[in-house]
Amino acid sequence: MPLSKAFYPDSVAVIGASADEQAERVDGWLGRLQESGYKGRLYPINPRASQILGLRAYASITDVPEQVDYAIITVRTSLVPGLLRECVSKGVGHVHIYSGGFAESGKEEARRLQQELADAIKGSNTRLIGPNCLGLYCPASGLSFSYGFSTEPGSVAIVSQTGSAMVRFVPLACSRGIHFSKVVSYGNAVDIDSPEFLEYLADDPETKCIMVYIEGVKDGRRFLNAIAKCSSRKPLIILKTGFTASGARAISSHTAALVGSQHVWQAVFKQTNAIAVETFDEALNQLVALRYLSPPAGRRVGIVGLGGGHGVVTADLCEKEGLQVPFFTEETTRRLEKMTGLAVGRGVRNPAEMGLGMTGLYKDFADGLGIVASDDQIDFLLIQLYPEGYVRHWAGGNQMEQALDVIITAAKSLPKPLVMVIGLGYEMDIMGVTLGAHKRCLQSGLAVFSTPEAAVRAVAKLIGYYENTEPEPRELQAEASQQRRVSNMT
Repeated sequence: MPLSKAFYPDSVAVIGASADEQAERVDGWLGRLQESGYKGRLYPINPRASQILGLRAYASITDVPEQVDYAIITVRTSLVPGLLRECVSKGVGHVHIYSGGFAESGKEEARRLQQELADAIKGSNTRLIGPNCLGLYCPASGLSFSYGFSTEPGSVAIVSQTGSAMVRFVPLACSRGIHFSKVVSYGNAVDIDSPEFLEYLADDPETKCIMVYIEGVKDGRRFLNAIAKCSSRKPLIILKTGFTASGARAISSHTAALVGSQHVWQAVFKQTNAIAVETFDEALNQLVALRYLSPPAGRRVGIVGLGGGHGVVTADLCEKEGLQVPFFTEETTRRLEKMTGLAVGRGVRNPAEMGLGMTGLYKDFADGLGIVASDDQIDFLLIQLYPEGYVRHWAGGNQMEQALDVIITAAKSLPKPLVMVIGLGYEMDIMGVTLGAHKRCLQSGLAVFSTPEAAVRAVAKLIGYYENTEPEPRELQAEASQQRRVSNMT
């Protein structure tokens, strides 16, 4: 059964839909599918109900008169094998088992039940997702595993061994303009495992970038081939966990996966040109860089912003991540000195100390960005804004809007990529202003980060990826370029 029918089913059965309609509406799979706008046929399965949420209910999936493409089993563990056998008898294409308490529990009886699942589908055309997982999110078809998920389709796909982390990650990504073609939570992977999902996504025209959260693999060779296939066609981000003793122990009780050694995985990342990240926050920052930042021509960065110490720290971070902070050319330095008037304590050799003052951005800031961007020694710009004292003690939050007007307008005509760092601040009113600033930057197609560490690491890995790949897989940057063109028109 092709995976496309799992992501785009014409019919879905929810086995274990609650007869308590209020509970099903606010916390059930049937309620989630209705809320997410699924347009196919829905079949509640519950022997104690005749109707649930306006839909006819059936005692068993074998009673449904039509073909069922996709079934979700959400009942207690001991009942799952028998219900799965009924799905096989019915000829259901794909079955998602939400229920947990199988091999991940470490109990012998639970392992036996999980083996029953494998035996139930053996030799049949029914494919199994899970158990112990949230299943599939596909905005284009209306499948969703959480309330409130965006219904807007995007171009990023995720294959994840964890589901609960995705419930937080997906909305966070959407808040930064990252939307999804497909998200997979596959849990214990009795049948369909990460390599098969990756093979499908490598060929999926709706997916331009892939992220993987992996705890362990069963078929190392197939997994390696799958990520090599993906990364040769589109950017691939991998978050691999379980390298410490504590992490490996946590994994064993989460999905019962085999973790593998760190040095083997490091070789895999290098061999396949996958982008390795260590946390979900770093993964999201990497997606922001891929989505909004056109690949710089090289590793040379021009740092712009007030605050000598901030610039020095950022320069150190750049060097540690393999970026370069060269001196500006003599011509650039001369022009910047003339523009700034060599204010006391201000340097312009790189970093260039320009930015927020008591009345907002210095009047020549946009010109300064153009000067830095025209320097032959520079491949991209990194602007740092730290508005805490500025918002609290000086002109106020409205000046931040004016500052963004200047930067966003200047960015449209700069010949080189621009990266923004806007610190979030330490009090609620300041955080509100800076979060609003982040939103404006993203809406204007600018890559923006909360810390220089996040920005530098994401950009360095972006450059490293494109240094080792062919130029074709740049659709995400094409999307960002289109967004900037639209912004230029408004």
